[in-house]
Amino acid sequence: MTSIIQPETFIPQAQGVESAIPIWLKLDWSPEIEQGIYKDWGTYYSRRRRENLGMYYFDKALKLAPADFTTLYRRSQSKRKNALTESALKDSLEAKRLLTNLQRSDAPINLEVCDALYELNQLENSMAELYNNTRLFIGNKSKMFDHRLVVVEENIEDSCGPSMTQFISENEKLIVQLKEELNKYKEDTRPLWKILKEQEKCDVLSIPEIEDEMLSPLEIARRSRAFDVFNQMFIDRSWHDVIFLKHVRKNPNLLLDQCKNSNEYLKTLTMKKYDEIKHFLKMLEARSPMYNIRYQKFTNKKLMDKFRQEYLYRVQYQTSRNMKTALRSIKYLRNNKNLMKLSSYVEEVMGDYVVRKTNRIMPWKFEFLNEVYNTLALAYVDQYTVPKNFRFAEKNALLRLLRFPFPMDKTLEAQHFVFGDRSTHQEIPVDPAMSKSRQILNRYEHRMIFAKYPIEKSYLLHQIASTHLESNRFDECCFSARKSIEEAKNCNSYIWQFLSNLLIIKASAALHKVERTSEALVKAVEIADKLKNKDILNYLNACITCNEEEFVVKKQSIFANSGRRDSKNSVRSSQSLQQSE
Repeated sequence: MTSIIQPETFIPQAQGVESAIPIWLKLDWSPEIEQGIYKDWGTYYSRRRRENLGMYYFDKALKLAPADFTTLYRRSQSKRKNALTESALKDSLEAKRLLTNLQRSDAPINLEVCDALYELNQLENSMAELYNNTRLFIGNKSKMFDHRLVVVEENIEDSCGPSMTQFISENEKLIVQLKEELNKYKEDTRPLWKILKEQEKCDVLSIPEIEDEMLSPLEIARRSRAFDVFNQMFIDRSWHDVIFLKHVRKNPNLLLDQCKNSNEYLKTLTMKKYDEIKHFLKMLEARSPMYNIRYQKFTNKKLMDKFRQEYLYRVQYQTSRNMKTALRSIKYLRNNKNLMKLSSYVEEVMGDYVVRKTNRIMPWKFEFLNEVYNTLALAYVDQYTVPKNFRFAEKNALLRLLRFPFPMDKTLEAQHFVFGDRSTHQEIPVDPAMSKSRQILNRYEHRMIFAKYPIEKSYLLHQIASTHLESNRFDECCFSARKSIEEAKNCNSYIWQFLSNLLIIKASAALHKVERTSEALVKAVEIADKLKNKDILNYLNACITCNEEEFVVKKQSIFANSGRRDSKNSVRSSQSLQQSE
């Protein structure tokens, strides 16, 4: 009786590095069998949504058999699932070409070409391809193309039907403007130095500078709202997930720098999935645009106009109520003399809410701006009063009268760097107060770019000057205050001229520049005469008195120093005479 031969007796045991190699790789497969294995594995993984592995095995199969149209067809299907439609179209066209060379035709491959064109939003080309295939095939094969043809024709009707006519008639001016903007960015094949020469720009290294796009707060709000509405229309309640995926791409809580392996993987994964969603949303938008959805909701134009008008009235009414509430809060804070909270509340209302309202929603916007900024200016003026039992002759009396923070914090002064002096180039630890002031300045400067009215510009420049003053940057403070005065003159606002002049007085007094302070006080008195307020005039007279006292003290100290210098010189001269004798 013969014994059964076990596999271990004829397959040698792997040792060392060979133990890591699978046994099936050691078998001498023919290229046809190996290509079929890779093709089946690619199909298996792509059906289970493991696209990376599916693509990997499809690529290996095509390396062994580049002319296999079945592998190209399956890889095209897998790519379309990942929104790689352009690459999928190339694969399907290549598979169709290989079949044509063999003088054959395959309905699923031709249908794949039509679907790829359809998902690329080339509806006309897809429709022409479908018509050609309906003539090429008969029977059940032709029905597949007929069903697709019905869908494509309906999509073209939605995109180019009466809804498009109505949309163009309502937005004709905007479309012309966008057309002009697109013509500017047409691809120019000329060398870069010729393009820059026409624009009178310098071309040193032929590397164009990438300019940041400056968007107004209103435009940012418009784009954000349009993005939300677009997602709500096409994916309904899942639009929150799109917003989450958009923000999670740059979320430091997910993309931790300490996690070296997962960081790059998660970053690539989130970017890839977000791009896929954007591609699919563009497909949906091309098949049934937003203007068509609105047209289907309101087939009656008069009814739609009525609905929009009623919605506009509701928004205007709610905005009016919000503005009245804000005015009541501002006046309440002024009466309670809570200046710090008032200034922060005004900045929040004007910088985050009002700036996003159009003149259509808020027709009284200019009047509201004047009311708010004038109320804030009056609240600033109310704090400048002469305290009871104030001593004009005491040290730094003018700074105390101006409510200047005394003594000054020397750590907040800006350090001047000297070229060649290494001690001035040492790294200084970042002060939280300085970084906060820098953030405040950036906010005001960004608002300044899009400010329209002089009174708003005067307020912003006054706030910039005040921030510089708090950081002991006196030259920058005076510069911004003078610009604020010029803007206040453009709108005939005496009160903002007075407040900006006060900032110059504070900066000059902090530097103990008596003559410059005196000149600024004279200008402030001229403005106060136009305001016709006795309290302000009394306050300025007290400031002038303090400045004169400081001038007298400074003059006496100069005379005392000169007297000591003369006495020292006389002693030295007498000693030199005695030595000579």
